[in-house]
Amino acid sequence: MIFKKIILISCITISLAAPLHSQKTKSSLSAGEQRHAQRGLKNNLYFLAFINSTITNSGTEKERQIYTEAVQRDLLARTVYMKFQFHEAFTEIKKSQILLIELMEKLTQRGTAEAISLLNEFAPHVLKSEDRAAKKYISLGYRSANEAGKVALMADNLPETNYSIRIYEYIKSLKLAKYARRYAIIAMIEYQLEPGKKGKTPYNDYEKTAELINTYLKDDAERLQDIHSDNYYKFDNNSSCYDMIMSKPELEKIPEYEKYRKEE
Repeated sequence: MIFKKIILISCITISLAAPLHSQKTKSSLSAGEQRHAQRGLKNNLYFLAFINSTITNSGTEKERQIYTEAVQRDLLARTVYMKFQFHEAFTEIKKSQILLIELMEKLTQRGTAEAISLLNEFAPHVLKSEDRAAKKYISLGYRSANEAGKVALMADNLPETNYSIRIYEYIKSLKLAKYARRYAIIAMIEYQLEPGKKGKTPYNDYEKTAELINTYLKDDAERLQDIHSDNYYKFDNNSSCYDMIMSKPELEKIPEYEKYRKEE
């Protein structure tokens, strides 16, 4: 009899505890989705800002289309997040990041190819000279371009679901490609400098380097100034691609927008 009472009490306890446990699990799940969404929105803000200059300066029509949808989906994610729809927000964040992965694959491939092309263009002039500093800059440029390719390859082979990690790796690759282009331009300037000025130039100064391009590489200054500007994440004009999208987001072009609007 006592044993039966113990079993009965245990069953009642379990039955009473079950709803509480389910409620707690549901609450924990919601909190977890909120944290994931917060982290995703923070990452996206950085990703979109970083890519902005490259898309603004040299993005193709297809790349601009991909970037535009990535921005739109990020904005949609922020909108539903403010409505406490954390699961839906995280879903849109992932869609935005899938687009960014596709875009970054294109940008890193082109960025590395452009860097190597610029180095190959300048290397014959520099390497046949006796200028040790210029040769060193060319060497650093090739090393950066080589590393850019390796990092991009590693990003290509990361698991597909590692969205943020893959994009961060692509960003490293694009940074290295920009460094390689910087070294190429610096090497050519150093090669052209008068003996008394060699080794004394502050190449980290954007404005100073721009002046040197106009002085020593004036025959190709317009093209190199564009590259120099992009190397420092500056825009060709006052209105960036991101700003233009945000001024007219056109979220109604996203199929899911109507569904979220009806849920208001």
